[in-house]
Amino acid sequence: MVKILGIGDLVVTALFLASAFNIDIPLDMLFFIAIAFFLKGIIFLFDIGSIFDVIAAILLVSTVFLNVPAIILFVAAILIGIKGLMSLAA
Repeated sequence: MVKILGIGDLVVTALFLASAFNIDIPLDMLFFIAIAFFLKGIIFLFDIGSIFDVIAAILLVSTVFLNVPAIILFVAAILIGIKGLMSLAA
């Protein structure tokens, strides 16, 4: 189960990097993954990693409506990517 959640973290990392490099992402896929990531964060809310998940989901949706600086997206990708790799290593 932890490895599946880690793969989800790496998918969100890829979406952050795609947004940072201005690669077009289908909106329905982005919203579906952001909602799933938000729900994953809400379910395990008492963990610091889950708080990162909720913030990352909100940031992922905001990339559609706002021009988020690339450095913020890179930092978010690094944090969520490290969390995903640690989940895969566990």
